[in-house]
Amino acid sequence: MPSRAAKPPPYRRVIALSLLLGAAIAPAASAGSFTYWDDPSASAVTLTRAEFVAKARQLHGEKRLVYVNRVVNNAARQQFEKVDTWKGFDRLVRDGYGDCEDFAIAKYQILIQAGTPSARLDFLAADDTLTPTYHAVLRYRQDDGSHLILDNLTLMMLPESKRTDLKPLVTFDRTHAAYFQDGAFQPVAPSRIVLGGQPLSERMPKLLDY
Repeated sequence: MPSRAAKPPPYRRVIALSLLLGAAIAPAASAGSFTYWDDPSASAVTLTRAEFVAKARQLHGEKRLVYVNRVVNNAARQQFEKVDTWKGFDRLVRDGYGDCEDFAIAKYQILIQAGTPSARLDFLAADDTLTPTYHAVLRYRQDDGSHLILDNLTLMMLPESKRTDLKPLVTFDRTHAAYFQDGAFQPVAPSRIVLGGQPLSERMPKLLDY
């Protein structure tokens, strides 16, 4: 998502620095594989996408979400891109960097491939009131209808109700979009929403193909 401020708050600079350091000391991945910094083991781990999906499939519920969020966050670094080209998992880890929406798309793809119902997942475009910037995250809908936020800037998965730093703008998945107005999300035609200079209706069908 395009940024409106060049200088992030201190804790975000620390997170970005940790990802850069992790990428710097990780060994080069072979073709078809990627390397991420594994916090629990304090080591660089190299996997193929198939191995990553298989490990995620063995986990269930919140454990799967935590694992996928951690691996994807630590497999690339956040970097603003002047040209807002959306990336999926394969290109994100191949490039080693991406915007916030690239991390969200990568998690979306891996979670669905690992067996998470797509109806549980959608994207939130929000106004980050701390920076301020536009920010994109992945949401997971729980049984009670509330959402957990998977954010590339933190390994913590907090309920959306606790993410008071995010002022919601738009949610969307592959088929539906909604605009936040008067304290609630209202359905909207995706063609009326423009993200990154492109109508959302052109981006949504490609979410599994980027």
